[in-house]
Amino acid sequence: MNRIVLMLFGWVVMSCASNDISERVSCATSGLSLSVAAVIDATSCKAIDGQVTVTATGGEGPYDFSLNNGTFQTNPSFANLGPGTYVVKVKDFNGCETTVEAVVGAPNSNLSASLVSSVADSQCASDNGSLVLSATGGAAPYQFKLPGGNFSSNTTYTNLKHGQYAVIVKDDNDCQVTVAFTVPRGNTGTSYSATIFPIFTSTCNFSGCHGSGTGSRDCTNFTNVKREAANIKTRTGNGSMPIGSGRRLTPQEIEAIACWVDDGALDN
Repeated sequence: MNRIVLMLFGWVVMSCASNDISERVSCATSGLSLSVAAVIDATSCKAIDGQVTVTATGGEGPYDFSLNNGTFQTNPSFANLGPGTYVVKVKDFNGCETTVEAVVGAPNSNLSASLVSSVADSQCASDNGSLVLSATGGAAPYQFKLPGGNFSSNTTYTNLKHGQYAVIVKDDNDCQVTVAFTVPRGNTGTSYSATIFPIFTSTCNFSGCHGSGTGSRDCTNFTNVKREAANIKTRTGNGSMPIGSGRRLTPQEIEAIACWVDDGALDN
């Protein structure tokens, strides 16, 4: 019985070491590329029968594709689209990503929308980004609809998370166009010393895992943490890190790590 316990203990310690920080792939040099292969325009300004097909090369397959930050799919074609500008994203096997814009047109339609101003989302636990929009062409008055919302004459949208929003604009003739707008990401000010380091200390900075004296795995050494920041964000986000500590990260801790990394992994 004692022998079995010792074997299990040894396996836990070894798993923490061997699954520590996996070999990284540099997305900057991966060569991942995405291009528009074909576009089928909508048959009218009210129709939703347009289609976009893209082609991915480079990186490492297989590839997954997403339209306007929607759910990823293996099919590089997107159908049932109304007139508008769409942003297609590709993600390869290593998690590298790139995007391309595709425009689905419609005959005799000049309805369009533009960004008047935006405010960056600079909060980690909540969202304070905003968009101010306007529309031209078609027939006024105009209505706007953000993902998950309803059409309204409102042109200002607040409390938005940073990222891309596929806004649908509708004119008085019921013609519609989809335009992608981005809420920038601001610096959240998440502190390494006050927030991130205590998380590491309580979950992985101990003997047999990421404690002092473990070389490149030593997460008490900021140089190591800084170098592996992107990998730490990925692995804490997908639940594969930390392991063997006896405590999993809370959603709030995972979000704080992601915010700190996206801020630039500062020694603050």
